[in-house]
Amino acid sequence: MIVALAGHVDHGKTALIRALTGIDADRLPEEKKRGMTIDLGFAHTRLPSGAMVGFVDVPGHERFLSNMLAGVLSVGTVLLVIAADDGPMPQTREHLSILRLTGVTDLACVISKIDRVDPARLEMARMEIRDILDGAGYGGATTMDVSSVTGEGIPAVLAYLETRLAAYQARNIAGGFRLAIDRSFSPPGAGLVVTGTVTAGTVSVGDRLLLSPSRLAARVRGIQVHYEASPTARAGDRCALAITGPRVERARLKRGDWLIDPALHEPTQRIDVLVRAVEDRGPRHASRVHVHFGTAGLGGRVLTPSGQDFGPGEEGFVTLALDRPAACLYGDRVILRDDSTGRVVAGGHAIDPFSPGRRTRRDQRIASLAAHAMADPTAAFQALLAAEGWADLHRFSMARNLPPTFDPGVPDGAIRIGSAAAPVLVSAETIDRAGVSIARHLRAWHDAHPDQMGPARSGLARAAGALPPHIAEAVLEVLRERGDIAREGVAWRLPDHKPALSAADETSWTSVSAALTVAGLRPPRVRELAEAMGLGPEETEAMLRRFERFGRLLAVASNRFFLPETVAALGQIAWDLAAASEEAGFTAAEFNKRSGIGRNLTIVVLEYLDRLGVTRRAGDLRHVVRPVSEALG
Repeated sequence: MIVALAGHVDHGKTALIRALTGIDADRLPEEKKRGMTIDLGFAHTRLPSGAMVGFVDVPGHERFLSNMLAGVLSVGTVLLVIAADDGPMPQTREHLSILRLTGVTDLACVISKIDRVDPARLEMARMEIRDILDGAGYGGATTMDVSSVTGEGIPAVLAYLETRLAAYQARNIAGGFRLAIDRSFSPPGAGLVVTGTVTAGTVSVGDRLLLSPSRLAARVRGIQVHYEASPTARAGDRCALAITGPRVERARLKRGDWLIDPALHEPTQRIDVLVRAVEDRGPRHASRVHVHFGTAGLGGRVLTPSGQDFGPGEEGFVTLALDRPAACLYGDRVILRDDSTGRVVAGGHAIDPFSPGRRTRRDQRIASLAAHAMADPTAAFQALLAAEGWADLHRFSMARNLPPTFDPGVPDGAIRIGSAAAPVLVSAETIDRAGVSIARHLRAWHDAHPDQMGPARSGLARAAGALPPHIAEAVLEVLRERGDIAREGVAWRLPDHKPALSAADETSWTSVSAALTVAGLRPPRVRELAEAMGLGPEETEAMLRRFERFGRLLAVASNRFFLPETVAALGQIAWDLAAASEEAGFTAAEFNKRSGIGRNLTIVVLEYLDRLGVTRRAGDLRHVVRPVSEALG
């Protein structure tokens, strides 16, 4: 079990931890010199029952608020420390506000330094503290009087922590593993070690994980929970993991990164959040903010659905547009600080880490946000389907870290489409509406290009309305299976539109397709094909363009045309390379070696796969975003 200590500077948090554990949590020389906690400190002790409890000592000074946030946003149990002689102070109130805004419910208050005051002052301090707890919604919080000097009250604190063990032991450990990293170091003989609080799932020695958002593959070599070697760690534990990986090094890691189950890796830059503004101010629409969640702190912009600023104490939805990709999932606590003043303006929790960038009607957008805010996943998914007309089950389950077995059912009138690995539920009304729009688009296209078979899949998907591309493409398959539209090669058409190549082109097609088939994964250039067929380069290119318009060829480059099946084979090589890699990615050199098509053509092919949306480049690696079969239709 992990307990965070919050409160004003010099109110005795570090001394209380020392009295409880015998450990000085101030580890930095500057902290010892100044007598002030600057960064997170950690300690542990064994309770009378034998259970181990860990403590996170957070800075109380306002200048180190970002460090304080890194310590409390991933911890569920909090002791708010208030000195009896001072009573509630500015940082007391700010820390309490942060805990209330982020939904912390497991809070108790320790009144420290009681050896310094007389009974009258202690009673007055109790009254002041009760007032601020009541005002913050913690009227039922336990309060304990303590002196870290004499030891008075320390057994009562330990006894209180024993009562919290039942809630800790009943903690749900379902879902993929997530650990918010707050430190990394390289002790002699242990390699690289990262520490943090496990927020979900379990991990065992030997497990393969990913560092996110950098997508570095890592294997767990060893685990310590509360400084004791352990074969596993679980949600709620503070642990240290010794990790190794082909590109894992300390210089690549920073506080705010996550160590996660690879299935949960999906960095985001747009997050929908349910927040409440502080009592005297609120976030302004389109203003710059510091965003804190997990142990991360990064810049961004806050956007409100209405375009209006939040009033003091107002609750509602905002979208955070982050400056850089970050790892975030549903339920992660979030604090917003004004960029110019550094003051906290709002706090809450993420409801959709994959906020859509597309425009929608305001009433639909509000309904979608309300659906995402529902705690029950089944109710939330069905409400989302009703609001949007479709719902991506795979993305929804990932966002909430749900097990693969999660099944919200199929409401009346909805159908399940897409692949087994990425199922989507779509309402019948959405499919019918998209079908009308697509048919109208195809009719106009055929009227404008009567001698061509039809547009490619990507262009047709955009005609489906406001649907995201992958949803639109799944709807296309439903319409094709119903016979509403047809496909020829990579071209799409209405069933009654049947243009045909000329007899001469059909004869030439036999020769062209045979030549490209024999060439395998490395088709000849246009000039080379022209020479083989005894035609001029311009005449040959014009002919190949006609074949492209009929969906029989793909222009991978200006001077090379590929058969669709050749592109499919190259896309499969990319898929196989990514699947075999610990980092789910591959380099151009690896693709060239596997395909044998040469360095220059490799670059051309990979850039084409990027344009198709099959692969996405990240540094030296490319990752497969979707199967090539989906892109080609």
